[in-house]
Amino acid sequence: MTGARSQTEEAVYVSTLPGLEPALEAEAREQGLVFRRAEGGIECEGPAGLHQTANLHLRTASRVLLRLGTFTAPTADALVRGLEALPMGGVWDGKAPLRLSVSLHRSVAPGPGVVLESAAVAWGQRDIASAGHLDEEGAVPGLTLLVRGEGERWTVSADTSGEPLHQRGYRQEVGRAPLRETLAAGILRLAGYTGEMSLVDPMCGSGTFLVEGAWMSQHRAPGLLRTFAFQSFPSFDRETWARRRAEAEARGLVQPRVTPRGYDLNAGALGTARRNAKRAGVTLTLERHDLRTLKAPPEGPGLVVANPPYGKRVGEAEDLPELYRALGATMNGAFREWRKALIVPEEPRLVSALGLQGARRIPVKNGGLRCLLLLAGP
Repeated sequence: MTGARSQTEEAVYVSTLPGLEPALEAEAREQGLVFRRAEGGIECEGPAGLHQTANLHLRTASRVLLRLGTFTAPTADALVRGLEALPMGGVWDGKAPLRLSVSLHRSVAPGPGVVLESAAVAWGQRDIASAGHLDEEGAVPGLTLLVRGEGERWTVSADTSGEPLHQRGYRQEVGRAPLRETLAAGILRLAGYTGEMSLVDPMCGSGTFLVEGAWMSQHRAPGLLRTFAFQSFPSFDRETWARRRAEAEARGLVQPRVTPRGYDLNAGALGTARRNAKRAGVTLTLERHDLRTLKAPPEGPGLVVANPPYGKRVGEAEDLPELYRALGATMNGAFREWRKALIVPEEPRLVSALGLQGARRIPVKNGGLRCLLLLAGP
């Protein structure tokens, strides 16, 4: 058995959305975390409570898994022995419901059904359910473990997040094309936004880019409005967590240098953005305006960011090229001196319609759709 750690240190795996790995790594450096690149995210090592820090502070993280151990198991009996040896006391009381998300990669070891049976034997549980895909599932009562098999090697981790981390708690209403908060934050970071420059969204919808930008400007931790799965662990210390939260809240009282600006033709969307901003505790400048006649605000240049429609609704697709040409004309005209970040569907005709010459292209996914993040400007 390897991977067992003392009570004063721990290892975590932090996942993120495809394409946002560089943004997550940059965040980890800023937080002073010791990490290495891993498939789909990073692996970190540090003092006890590292999983709390990651959940509370990493804006582009999708989920944080606490490593419980790694072992070799070529047979079901060996798998039972490996599972029995895991240090489960800190994350599970032996009574709460237990769910496993089994992930096999080129594995010659026992399959998912055997894993569930072996876990039930090892931990004395009558029923151990399958948790499905962790990044898409909501929080469930009890403990969720990820059991990953690769060849004869097994790694077992505890989910410390619960609800996916893009669910910050402020966005109780969404627009027609909702953008995950984690994706919005990652796009801002990849575009070089630090919270010190002007931020404009000409098609702001429910205001996700603007709220995330305002929080970055305030140095506000993204996890302050929500709860996490680790708060139900037997090892959870309320006083230590309260101090960690208080420190994060104190750092997040910075007055933003510039108020983010959002525009939209849909008055209903602007109302949603205002209510989301109020729940997030931030101030936004919101105005109903057509992007075709939009002028850059005087406090620029800064960053202009947009998530235009993808044409997935009935009757929209035929109008998209004209809309994208109008958006491109505004980007290349009024916002010529600004940095630009646009997330668009991976469709050559639409990318061409924008006319952003020399734009850097980063493949990303938005709601499972293949998209491109276009970065342009100085």
